[in-house]
Amino acid sequence: MNGTRYQYETSLRLHVEPYFGTTAIGAVKPKHLNAWLKWMVEERGYEASTAINRYETLAGVFSFAVANEYITRNPCQHVRTGRQRVKRRVKKTIRLPTLAEIEAIERHLPGPYKLLVWLMAGCGLRIGEVCAVTLQQFDLESGTLYVDRQVTQDGENEEPKTPVQKAITKGRGRAHCVRHLKWRDLDEGRAVPVPPTIAAKVQEHVRLYGTFRVEEGPNRLEGDYLFSNVGRTNILMYSLVDRLWRNAKREAGIKRRITTHWLRHFFASAGLSKGVPVTDMAEWLGHRDPRITHQTYAHVMPDAPERLRSLMDAVFTTQTELDLPLEFESVIEAAWHESTNV
Repeated sequence: MNGTRYQYETSLRLHVEPYFGTTAIGAVKPKHLNAWLKWMVEERGYEASTAINRYETLAGVFSFAVANEYITRNPCQHVRTGRQRVKRRVKKTIRLPTLAEIEAIERHLPGPYKLLVWLMAGCGLRIGEVCAVTLQQFDLESGTLYVDRQVTQDGENEEPKTPVQKAITKGRGRAHCVRHLKWRDLDEGRAVPVPPTIAAKVQEHVRLYGTFRVEEGPNRLEGDYLFSNVGRTNILMYSLVDRLWRNAKREAGIKRRITTHWLRHFFASAGLSKGVPVTDMAEWLGHRDPRITHQTYAHVMPDAPERLRSLMDAVFTTQTELDLPLEFESVIEAAWHESTNV
């Protein structure tokens, strides 16, 4: 996919080439990879999880090289990254914004972009998904939002003609596009419940600011989009959202680091802490496997065992008051007599 290709190109250009330079792929040894991991953390200042993600991209290149017989041995087989330990540490570092902080940031956003906050915090959308929301995705009568598209920076560029254009297509400045969700079939999305308060904000947004019409075309999917760029001439892109978010946070007087992705954490944590099943939350978040949801947010459900104990205690203490069908009682009694006569 274009997104995977873009990820590999960017990672190789920004993280591999600056360290390995012109070293031949067959000359790389496990000790070089270990030194590179250390360099990314200590010299570049990356989080350990980021360094390991970059390592796994390079490991994919080595696997491809072995499979196609460009090299005979994969040096990554002898490198231990401690990925599971890093993942556990990442889980513990997830931070949540308070509702007061969310409201403060929203107040300082320009009017046409205030709804971004509520769709992320109230429906759990990713930044790429919220930028691509259209009016057609809503069914306000049933209270659902069907998420099936996202804005990405991996679109197809026009055929380069000049040296500058050729340089751009090698990783930088890829075309922004609206496409279907990654790793999903073209007709596959997810239906997310829309709270009445958020539905009212959607209706008010459309009343005040209207929609931005996009026709089907290269890098575009048809629809009436809720958001656009400032001049209302193109789709909404990440760079604008990032600039608006940072300005709003600064004007709100918020010093600590809060990213737009924290709003998605807020949505998940609010639901799980109130007893929403992990399987349901995984579906609404767009996680393929509920284990991902549980591993990420288990720490926000510390009272889950106590809730289960209380629930099962209530079941067992009221069991004697339940009326069992006569035939079921007879079967139980017969089984008991048989066991006592053995």
